Amino acid sequence: MAVGDVLVRAGQTVTVASSGTDLVVPGSRGLPLAAHCRLGETTGRAFDLVYLPGGMGSATVCSEDPRIQDLLQARLAAQQPVAIICASVLALLPRALGQGRHVTSFPGVRAKLEGQVASWRDQAVVEDGALVTSQGPGTAISLGLVLARRLAGQATAATVAAAMLVAMPSSLPSSTPS
Repeated sequence: MAVGDVLVRAGQTVTVASSGTDLVVPGSRGLPLAAHCRLGETTGRAFDLVYLPGGMGSATVCSEDPRIQDLLQARLAAQQPVAIICASVLALLPRALGQGRHVTSFPGVRAKLEGQVASWRDQAVVEDGALVTSQGPGTAISLGLVLARRLAGQATAATVAAAMLVAMPSSLPSSTPS
């Protein structure tokens, strides 16, 4: 929820959608997480960004749910922003959506990504065109600030960082798929 918190502070509207039937689901550590709506209720709505949360449970759902796979494939093909954190970067694998891309993820899933992506980078946040990836819980605020910079501008992101008493991530290397 840290990414969503940063984006709301940056003046963005955040809609949390559940892929299941319940609006409250257990997070990776058992804490209840609430959604605004179900994924099916977002059909036809335009979003500036789609974000996949982390954890192995989320990684499995995002990799196996054809609706999420269709969404990822369509957005990346259209160069529309997608952000993924932690183990959920594995959701790029079923349809080879990571080929030619530079990513990061939770280090524990790096071996599964190598050979399936252009390169895995040991960085808090990696931007590769429309795809933005991040390593895990400790890098979520940095990811949120990078996304806030993309959506609301540098000045707004810097203001949010200062208000949250965290450093604004320095200019991160970006790369574009070949």
